[in-house]
Amino acid sequence: MSAIEISLLEKRFGRVRALDRVSATIPEGSITLLSGPNGAGKSTLLRVLACLTRPTRGTVRVLGVNPFSRDGVVHRGRLGYLGQEAALYGELTVQENLEFCANLYGVDPQRIRALIQDMELEPVARQRVRTLSLGYRRRVGLARARLTDPPLLLLDEPWNGLDAEASQRLTDLLQRHREAGRTALVAAHSPATTAGLFDAVLRLEAGRLAGLER
Repeated sequence: MSAIEISLLEKRFGRVRALDRVSATIPEGSITLLSGPNGAGKSTLLRVLACLTRPTRGTVRVLGVNPFSRDGVVHRGRLGYLGQEAALYGELTVQENLEFCANLYGVDPQRIRALIQDMELEPVARQRVRTLSLGYRRRVGLARARLTDPPLLLLDEPWNGLDAEASQRLTDLLQRHREAGRTALVAAHSPATTAGLFDAVLRLEAGRLAGLER
């Protein structure tokens, strides 16, 4: 069964065509690397799938639903998204950021405690996010993306800013995610710790699909 179905997807910003007739299918229970040079359209594709920007043309189905339909609103809680800049409130602490998002989705507070432990955020849990290093901010962003225990993760350069230990922890996390039958689409210049992680590579160039290798 497919977790993501993309058909003739286009996204334009004025005269710039960020995505040009992209079609691809990503099966459930897989981790796919979204690759390509800067400006290839990787971040735009992830933002469309995360319902953060509407496509100009074409269709997408995420977890069997059109995410831009009325029914799709309900399913957005089943997506975990991390952009290149984590959507966090700098004046709030790590704990407060996660509690705020948890309240939006009715997440049990126990889940927050488990994520703080899993991402090794205990030393900074009471610190304001604006005071954190890039690596810690990325970890908080990953915790936020995982709050609802989503079956689909959409991650944009998640290893950026992480040290070797944290990078390996993220790779292990994604492997566990797949073992649980879940799916991830990850845009990355993959570090050495990701060897053997990806089931497929979807490559974009100048907004077009340049290849899908399984």
